[in-house]
Amino acid sequence: MKKQTVQRHMIDILFVLSLFCVFAVSSVLLILFGADIYKKTVQQMEDNYTSRTSIAYITEKIRQSDVEHAIKIISQNDTQILMLTNVINDIPYATSLYEYDGYLYELFARTDLELPLDAGQPVMELHSLSFSQIKQNLLEITFSEDMNSEQTIYVSTHSNMEVKHE
Repeated sequence: MKKQTVQRHMIDILFVLSLFCVFAVSSVLLILFGADIYKKTVQQMEDNYTSRTSIAYITEKIRQSDVEHAIKIISQNDTQILMLTNVINDIPYATSLYEYDGYLYELFARTDLELPLDAGQPVMELHSLSFSQIKQNLLEITFSEDMNSEQTIYVSTHSNMEVKHE
């Protein structure tokens, strides 16, 4: 009987090795592209969440205080403040919304007290915030989360507002 010998050529080994390398490189590239797309998607969702949250927060505060002459825009130390007043046990209180030191601040205090801007509580990061009254019951709010993007929303109220400059 003759023994059969299997001849292995160097080309067979190189083909299998190169096929494995192509598979490994394409797998790594696919993972890298997928991770980059995932990172961009998460960042975009986070930006949208921040933008929507700040819009929802401000508009909900306005809706809560939507009674006659309860919404005022005042200016204090070159800062525009949206002052939302309400009366609790015959004592007038105000919720003030404003941008200070890169944050949206909220300050709830009696209206007869004059407190500094840093007395409020920071709510979320916000680069700029401004308010303007378009009509008697239409408020324009312009804000930006960073230096590059600025957004404007319009909020209609059921009651009339007033603008004071102090």
